[in-house]
Amino acid sequence: MTTTVVVGGGTSGLAAGFTLERAGADYLVLEKRDFAGGRIYGTTRDGFTLDLGAQFFMSRYHATFEIMRKLGIYDELTKFTEPAGVGFVRDNGIYPAYLSHSYNMRHPLGVLKFSALSGKGKVEAARSVAKLFSQAKKLDFDDPEKAIDLDSLSFAEYMNKHSLDEVLEYIFQPFASFLTLGGPEEISAAYGLALLWYILPGMFTTKKGIGYLADSLAGNVPNLRLNTCVSRIVLEDKRVKGVEIENGKKKEFIECDNVICSTPAGQAAVLLPDLPASMTDVLAGIRYSACVHVMLATKRKYLGKLVAIAAPRRDGLCSPGFLDSANKHPSYAPPGAGIIHAFTYSDYAREMLDMDDAEVQARVTRDIQRVIPEFTDEPLFCEIFRWPQAVCLSSPGQIADVRRLKAGLREYRGLHLVGEYFGMPSVEAAIHTGVQAAERILE
Repeated sequence: MTTTVVVGGGTSGLAAGFTLERAGADYLVLEKRDFAGGRIYGTTRDGFTLDLGAQFFMSRYHATFEIMRKLGIYDELTKFTEPAGVGFVRDNGIYPAYLSHSYNMRHPLGVLKFSALSGKGKVEAARSVAKLFSQAKKLDFDDPEKAIDLDSLSFAEYMNKHSLDEVLEYIFQPFASFLTLGGPEEISAAYGLALLWYILPGMFTTKKGIGYLADSLAGNVPNLRLNTCVSRIVLEDKRVKGVEIENGKKKEFIECDNVICSTPAGQAAVLLPDLPASMTDVLAGIRYSACVHVMLATKRKYLGKLVAIAAPRRDGLCSPGFLDSANKHPSYAPPGAGIIHAFTYSDYAREMLDMDDAEVQARVTRDIQRVIPEFTDEPLFCEIFRWPQAVCLSSPGQIADVRRLKAGLREYRGLHLVGEYFGMPSVEAAIHTGVQAAERILE
């Protein structure tokens, strides 16, 4: 009998498996895809590094950086190449803003001349920053319940309540949509403000891409089985009995004392039919954005020194903006070349999931050319990766719902649910909850 089965070899599942491996515990990680890593998966092609899911780490991450230290790869972390600018689109113009405090201190006139906002909008921006700092102690990716009083409102409702309409539409909406692939109406005020707070000090990657963390974790989790689909987690008398595996006509039952379920919430609801409806309904109701992620390698950098360009939704683009990974760190692309990422979002993404690759590439290229007219029709290559469930949206009310779910889970011996939906959705929350579950089992 296996002591612990981890269902899902994504970010949280690998973090749990690595923690159990370091402790010398008996465990098995099962992943249905032919690769591990989930949303931190990456690959390479023709000298380019491709982050297929997450694009950066935030400097306030704790569990993520700690696990990198244990893996011996912390020294691979690197801050985005300065000045790490983001260009905001308004009225056919592109107005850069810089995430680096040191750069802004050296160039104070650039901050004052930021023209994506009117004079009224700049006053709104100053008030929004003051609001953010007043809520800062509540904004914790690893402990979302600190911000439960901000959970009932959407991010858009919170901004409109405080008369921050212009800064919402031209700054915070494209920003929030870039990070969540949803709209500000779809995420809670708690989540929207936490994203702002965490991104302020800067963004990091590794010299070998975000996927380097996935590769390092998977390489240190020897008891990992790919292409293995779990069909059910079996409970009896509120206690874990094991997992059922079904691949085609082949069926298998693995008896175990503990299960760490690290799948998306909706999939967990399907795998756990023995839970009461009050719990599976919470899991099934947790919402995710969708994304068709398009990566276009180019001979030159079309964004100049900007890391990204963010566009407001009123412009009708299928992506909230475009990112050039070559400006995150020089190792991402050959010298002088660029690697443009476009992340389709919201209803656009759901419509484009079923389009063929040629249609997707043509649509995304047209939208990029609306912002950057000189952008090429003939990239060096185009890679497309579809995420039917891209990012947990942390919709209004989710923190309260998950708190009730956690209370119900205490009655079930050996069952642990983990993933980004148990925190403020992020790589950090996924890793933190995976490590926590493994540590509870080890105790």
